[in-house]
Amino acid sequence: MRPGMKRTLAYALATSLLSLAPTACTVTDDAGDHVQLPGDQDDNPDATSGKGDAWDYSNDPVRLAHNLNYHLDELPRDGKLDHPVWADRYEVLPDDVPAWAASYWPTAEGSTNARWQGANEKSPLEKYDAAFNGAAGCDTMPSQRCGDNAKAEWDTYLGCAGPAAKWQSTQFQNSQRMYNGTDDNSNDSVDECSGHDGIAGWWGLCHAWSPSALLEPEPQHAVTYEGQTFAVSDIKALILTVYDGANATMLGGRCNATTIEHDDVGRATNSECKDVNPGALHVILTNFLGINDSALVEDRVGGAQVWNQPMVGYHITKQDEVTPAQANQCIGATGDTYTYNDKAVKLFEVKLTTDYITESYQSTEPRGMNGHISHDSYHYILEVDDRGKIIGGEYCGSSKTSHPDFLWAPTSVGSSWGRNPYVDVAKVQTLIRLSREPVQPTDPGTGDAGDSFDNTDPVAIPDNDPNGVTSDINVDQDITFSKLSVTVDITHTWRGDLEVELLRDGTAVKTLQDQAGGSADNLQRTYTVSADEAGTTSARGEWSLRVSDNAAQDTGTLNRFALTFLE
Repeated sequence: MRPGMKRTLAYALATSLLSLAPTACTVTDDAGDHVQLPGDQDDNPDATSGKGDAWDYSNDPVRLAHNLNYHLDELPRDGKLDHPVWADRYEVLPDDVPAWAASYWPTAEGSTNARWQGANEKSPLEKYDAAFNGAAGCDTMPSQRCGDNAKAEWDTYLGCAGPAAKWQSTQFQNSQRMYNGTDDNSNDSVDECSGHDGIAGWWGLCHAWSPSALLEPEPQHAVTYEGQTFAVSDIKALILTVYDGANATMLGGRCNATTIEHDDVGRATNSECKDVNPGALHVILTNFLGINDSALVEDRVGGAQVWNQPMVGYHITKQDEVTPAQANQCIGATGDTYTYNDKAVKLFEVKLTTDYITESYQSTEPRGMNGHISHDSYHYILEVDDRGKIIGGEYCGSSKTSHPDFLWAPTSVGSSWGRNPYVDVAKVQTLIRLSREPVQPTDPGTGDAGDSFDNTDPVAIPDNDPNGVTSDINVDQDITFSKLSVTVDITHTWRGDLEVELLRDGTAVKTLQDQAGGSADNLQRTYTVSADEAGTTSARGEWSLRVSDNAAQDTGTLNRFALTFLE
C-alpha cells in the first residue's frame, strides 16, 4: 500500500494547518480560542461567493495565499517548480533539484530509528544521539517488533538507547498499544500485535518528507561528525524528523469516511469529502506552480488514507468553453440549464495532468527527482463569472471520485510539539550544509602512514556495457581497519547510466552508485564502507572498483580510485 500520514498525527496536522492560515476574518474554534481565517467576501474582493460545494469556506484559495490571479485567460496552461524554494538560505549547487525523493520511513519498520544499512550499522537517530546527545546507545537492536519475547527485547533496548532513539521506539509501542485492539495501558501489548490490526503499512512520515523535499536542499554526500558517519539517507531521516511538525496553510479538509455517499450524478455528499473543489485546484496549481514557484503538497486521494506528495508541475491538455448542456453531460447531468452555480456566466471543460514526486528507498546517494516523477489526470468543468474569474467548478467522470483530498502549502519547520524533542533543527541543518560542501581529504586517523592508496590511471568506460571496467589497488600491508573511505572521480555525461561497485579479491563488497543522479554530469564522491560490509578488518588484498555504463549514447572515464583505511 502507498504511504501516508500516521493516524496519530492526522488531527495534529489538520489543526496546525488551520491555525496558521492567512489572516482575514475571525472565527472561534472548538476550544473557544480565536483563530484567524479567510473566507469572507468583504475581506477578499477577488474571491466570489458560490454555493457551498463549489466555493465554500474550506475551499477558498485565499486560505493558501492572497494576491492570487483568478482570471482564467491569464493563467498559464503549463507550469513547473523551476527554482528551489530554499535558494535564499543555501547555495544552489549544479546537481540541485527543487524537490527530492526519499523513503517515507514506515512506522512499522521503526520509522527513522530503523537500522536501514544492516543490523550492525546504527540508525539515523542512534547516530544523532552519539554525535549530539552524548549517548553511546545500544550495540544491538531487537530483530522483531512483534511476537515472542519482543517486549522483553525492546525493554532491554530502551534501557540503553539514547534519548532520540528511545523516544521514537516508545512511539512505536504507544502506536501499537493504541491500534492493536486494546484500550488500556497494559505493557504487554507489543507481544500481542500479531493477530491485531496493528500498524498499517502505509503509515509513515510522508507528511514530513513532502515539506522537507521542498523546503530543504538534498544532502549530497556522507558527513562524518563527532565520530559518526551520516549517510545521505541518515541526514534525510533527520530532516524528516524535525519536519514531523511543519508550519503550513491548508485548502480543503481531510475526508475520514471509509464509505463515501454520492448523489445522482456521482458527486460526494459527505461534506468533508467534497473538496478539493476543481476551481480552487485550478487556481492554486496555476498560481503556485505556473506563476510563483511556490511549495505545494497534495493529499492525492480521498477517504481514510492520506498520501502526501510534493507537487512539481502540471499540464493542461484541454481548456475549451462549452455550453451548459455540454457541461451537464460532462458532469453526468441532463438538460440545457447549468444549475450548479447561478453566478457562472461561462463554463470551460478542462483536462489537466499533474506531476508529483514519488517515494524512494533509503540510499547512500542522493536520489534527486529524475525517475521519481509520477502523474495524475483530472477532468472538470470550470465556472467563470462575468469578469472572467474562476469562481468554482465540478468534476467529470472518474475525477468525481479520484481527486486531491486537500492541498497544503508548507512554509517552515514548526514547533517541537508532537515531534521528537531530542533532535534539534539547527544541528540537522548543520549536517545538511556539511553534506553539500566539497569533499575534503579523509583524515587517515591513527593508522600507519601507508593507510591511503591511489590509482590515478584513467580508464575509458565502454558505452552500454554491463561488464564495465575495473581499476585495481593492491594493498600488501597488514593494516587493521574498522572502516574505509572510497574516493571516486568519474567524468561522464549522464551520471544516471552508471553503476559503481567495490570489490575485494574479486568478491563484491558494496554497490556505491546504482544508476542515480539522472542526467547530471560526472561523479566525484567519497563513500564510507564498514569493516562488516567489507567482510574483513584486514586491508591486505586486491581492491577493485568496477564501473559500468548501463544505457546507450553517453560515455565517460574513470579518472581516479582511492582508498583510505581508518581505525
